[in-house]
Amino acid sequence: MIDPWHLRGRARALALAAALPAFVVALPASAEPAGAASPASPATAQPASPATVQPASAERPTVVLPTALAPDAAERAAPLASALDALLSDTAQDLGLSVELAGRAASRARLDEAELIERARSSDKLFIAPSLDLRGDDVELRLALASGGARSLRVRVELVARDELAVRAAVMLRDLVAELDGGAGAAPPLGQEAPCSEPCRGRLATPARSLGKATLAANATLYGGLVGFSIQRSSGSDDPRLLYPLLAVGAGIGLGGAIIIAEEWDVGVADAWYLGSGTWWPTLAGHMIYEGRFAEHAEDPDQERWASGLIGGTAGITLAVLGLSLGRMSEGGALMAQSGGGLGLTLGGLVEWAARGDVQRTPVAGMGYGAALGWLAAAAAATQLDLTAAQVLTIDVGALLGGLGAAALASPLVFESPTQAQQRAWVGAAAGGFLLGAGVAWYVTRPAFAGGRAASPSWIRFGLPMMGVIGESVVGSRRAPALGLGWQGAIP
Repeated sequence: MIDPWHLRGRARALALAAALPAFVVALPASAEPAGAASPASPATAQPASPATVQPASAERPTVVLPTALAPDAAERAAPLASALDALLSDTAQDLGLSVELAGRAASRARLDEAELIERARSSDKLFIAPSLDLRGDDVELRLALASGGARSLRVRVELVARDELAVRAAVMLRDLVAELDGGAGAAPPLGQEAPCSEPCRGRLATPARSLGKATLAANATLYGGLVGFSIQRSSGSDDPRLLYPLLAVGAGIGLGGAIIIAEEWDVGVADAWYLGSGTWWPTLAGHMIYEGRFAEHAEDPDQERWASGLIGGTAGITLAVLGLSLGRMSEGGALMAQSGGGLGLTLGGLVEWAARGDVQRTPVAGMGYGAALGWLAAAAAATQLDLTAAQVLTIDVGALLGGLGAAALASPLVFESPTQAQQRAWVGAAAGGFLLGAGVAWYVTRPAFAGGRAASPSWIRFGLPMMGVIGESVVGSRRAPALGLGWQGAIP
């Protein structure tokens, strides 16, 4: 079930986009295609594209009726309807309407259309009548708008996904109000007013193409430099005259390749971080596996270790690209792939400790195998599961807290001179707490009811870090991009 506060926050952002003639909007969800660009506002907190809309008639008395519910969905959809009531009221105010709360009724029964028209004919107010009906994982959203003195209704009905309900509700209300006002045209140049020659619609911002371009470029540049360093180390040379050119060439190839990829394909922030997980975790795993299993038998372990890292990184990038070929990656999927490598590294180390019965020796090989297998399993699952970043983070935190808590409680087993059995018992307790904590966290974030989408924790809302242009400053006719590091998502 969608968190009401998150639903309200997303739609309010969209309503602001519809209410202002020139405003830069950044959305964590998909938006409708954009039209012509208009001047942007001062720097915003998130990446944006220009939006060109005109507000509705100001101060029009408006009554937002309670969201009507189908009888068979009244209990399950009641929280969603309450959030939608507040959402539409805020959206209407942002569109320039004067919302009157006194005219609202308490019943959620669907109002008869004839009665709604009769009420509008005898009043000078604008009535907005929303209704919801659950259709499995989707929601049927219906908005009816009756203007004062009118003899007809304006109605829109859409079947939308639950996580897109906030977006579509704001868009539908904006379009209905724009149609009622005779259409809203594109914003004219500064200081000019140009009437709309034909009914035209306000437009929302379209997310920029390849939002993950900067993230991909940063990862590719760093990895390219690492490849150059690895080639120099695996060749057995320590001559700086060879090292620095290889670093520069590797970083340049990585940066150039990332730019070409971002221009050729639409690379999102989640796509870039997913590909980054396939770069770093297999590379780390290659180093650790070689160090733990083969270094003691090699004549020159330093050279071969770097070559092993290159093999692991190449294999990881190949598999990550294959995963992205199945479709766009979600924020939760990208974070799942990253956390899979970290959690797998931890579990792999615990397994080697349990096998050896010696917690004093660093389990390098086990950590390497765990990182590789953990990333591979999580990356494959990320292409099939639909989880949010908050859910993945909650499970990670639960697993780590459970493991640390169990290890602390069982710590007397490894005091002084523990036996192998005592050390294995301590490792078993830590592993059990690790899995128990992950299980409890998953239970907390499970779907609220059968057939519903998974509910995200209400105490945290965030997406993924994003580097690059996060806004734009406008002074007169001059514009300047605002560069920096931001977060793709919303924090309440």
